[in-house]
Amino acid sequence: MLDFRKLFLTVVALALFASMAMAQVVAFEPPLSCTAQAAGTPSIRDNGVTEMVGDVLIICSGGRPRPLDEVLPQVNIQVFTSPVINITSRITGTSGGNWSEALLFIDEPQPAQQTICGSSAYPEGVGVGSGQLATVGVCGNHVGTGIGVVGPGGGLYGSGIGAYDPATPAPAVSAAVYPRVNLGGATQTYRGNAFQGRYSGNNSLIWQGIPIDPPGTNTTRVFRITNVRVNASQLNNPRGNQSSVLLIVSTNASGVTNPIAMPITNPSPTVAIAQTPMDFSIDGGVDTFLQCESQNYVNSSGSRFATSPSDQDLTTDNGGIQNSQFNLRYDERFPTVFRRRSTNTPAASSDDSPPVISNDQLGLPYQTETGHYVLGTKTNVTGFTSWPLQSSSASQRGSLTNEFNGAGIATHGTRVIARFANLPQGARFFAIASAQLKANSLSGTTLVQTGWARAVVTDANGSAPFAKSNVVQSCSAADCTDLNLKSGAASWVAPTSGNGIVEIVPVGNAATQAWEILQTDTTAFESLRIPFVVAYQANTSSNLPTLGTASASGHLAPLSTTATASSSAPIPRFVEDPANNNKNMFTINACVTNLLFPFVTNQGPFDTGLAIANTSKDPFGTSLQTGSCTVNFYGYIGSNKVCLAYPSPSITGGEHFAWSLSSGGAVTATAGFQGYVIAQCAFQYAHGYAFISDLGAQRLAQGYVALVLDAAIGSRTGSKSEVLGH
Repeated sequence: MLDFRKLFLTVVALALFASMAMAQVVAFEPPLSCTAQAAGTPSIRDNGVTEMVGDVLIICSGGRPRPLDEVLPQVNIQVFTSPVINITSRITGTSGGNWSEALLFIDEPQPAQQTICGSSAYPEGVGVGSGQLATVGVCGNHVGTGIGVVGPGGGLYGSGIGAYDPATPAPAVSAAVYPRVNLGGATQTYRGNAFQGRYSGNNSLIWQGIPIDPPGTNTTRVFRITNVRVNASQLNNPRGNQSSVLLIVSTNASGVTNPIAMPITNPSPTVAIAQTPMDFSIDGGVDTFLQCESQNYVNSSGSRFATSPSDQDLTTDNGGIQNSQFNLRYDERFPTVFRRRSTNTPAASSDDSPPVISNDQLGLPYQTETGHYVLGTKTNVTGFTSWPLQSSSASQRGSLTNEFNGAGIATHGTRVIARFANLPQGARFFAIASAQLKANSLSGTTLVQTGWARAVVTDANGSAPFAKSNVVQSCSAADCTDLNLKSGAASWVAPTSGNGIVEIVPVGNAATQAWEILQTDTTAFESLRIPFVVAYQANTSSNLPTLGTASASGHLAPLSTTATASSSAPIPRFVEDPANNNKNMFTINACVTNLLFPFVTNQGPFDTGLAIANTSKDPFGTSLQTGSCTVNFYGYIGSNKVCLAYPSPSITGGEHFAWSLSSGGAVTATAGFQGYVIAQCAFQYAHGYAFISDLGAQRLAQGYVALVLDAAIGSRTGSKSEVLGH
């Protein structure tokens, strides 16, 4: 009896021990281990406000895959910028929080499988039995996969495969069959695999309540974060230097009552390198024009460009005598500065922006201004509309697919803008409508066309939907190339069907013009040069064109002061690069003649008479010039050294003025002066004569022609004759 009792107690003890051990084994769950890495580290423009950084991949292994009778645990995944700069991904909706175009995908779904959580077949909100508080826009009513298999220690495991496959619906569930699942008595819907982030501060995005099905130890699960844009201008990167941009990935269980630990090693991948993007300069040197010499004006000589009347057409010049004076030059400092709007390319020789198409293949480096983007309605492999949001959540999140403000879509391609200052009145300004992008050939000895840019109508900052600037003079590709543009500029004219000349019309003395990149090669260092033309008819009597130096500032565009995320500001957008400001383009100088009278005197018995003539009136068609002279005296009056300056009256072509040192006349008298005179005349064809004699020219007289101090301007007659003059 005693032995039986001892045996019974032993059996009970063993049973208790076994049950405790079994409970411990069943509770065993392998740890989930994740690491974050950059899918790419692109070069971004350090003056860009909406620069797309590389995708982040979170790769996980381990954990216990959940069976069908368990609602998946959830976690919040959050990213922060380092250094602290603004995330500027487009805001697609504000109801219930600032929803962002930034997306998180699970298991790298192909385009046909991508299913945003929140569409009609994938309702938002979380299952009643999930333990997760219902949150607008959070889709969390996923369950595990398979009927469950017994794992180590007897615990139930799912397959870990198909948890995010939209073609794998779960069967109808009920509390009787699956007591741990309570989805309100409804049939489990198809599974979503894409989730929309929202802002949690200017430099942070969060994806809340992401359902996590651990993959187990035999496979991995991949989470991809894409469409993250940052304000790189806040890095204050020194020109010519590089700055790294990191995204810090963290997980938390805030608001999650059915959480899972998702530790991440290497949580701070480098996702971009910010660099100086572009140099702007004036190609061909700074031109100097004279106010009295017309430039590119339509007259009897057949010059090309008209200034008066304003509606006069630009005429074809087959003589090849007119030039663009210089080019506006934009040079990339790394190959991906200039980008198309989307992957759709324009037709050959077209200067129209092509319609956007989907950029929805994950992991493909599109190198466009648009990120991950889905055009129109997407029907996935289940036959359900999976993109865009079709339920009431669309009004709460904003449209994920919209040609103007959808998730990932850029407003337009890269633009360059020229901001002109101090443009002279009385002149007109023209530029080529479509200009080539060029890069070195493989041999490096020649330049080859790699793309082109089109002049577009924008506001003063270069912002507006694509609309071509009006061409004031059309020309075929051959005609435009035949402009005989200066410094080889003709080779930069793009052979497009709609090419020609656009006019840049100042407001006051300032103007802007932008060009949008339509085609480009993102593997080559490219240069864009835009031929520029100044045209005016000389009118010195009205002081036109006005004098001075005109300048231009060249930048990537549009320029914007919106430094944070926005639902309406354009993408891309930029801030100015001060190094590309105020490049001198051309100077208009007054037409002058500087005359030297090497000796004049009014001492002793002598006096000097002087005369200056304006000879711009002639039979050769020279434009009349009008102006006055400043007469400078250098020498002595008596024993006193003097430097004097007196004005003359204004005279026009065909007129002259005269005076004497003793008595004056057109110029103030300088009695008792002896020395030399320099006359600075504000017209180009001044000639002078001096006559020295005793009183009444009774005993001694000598006359001479004043010396012209300026460089020769050539003959105005166009003839070649025997030259016997001084």
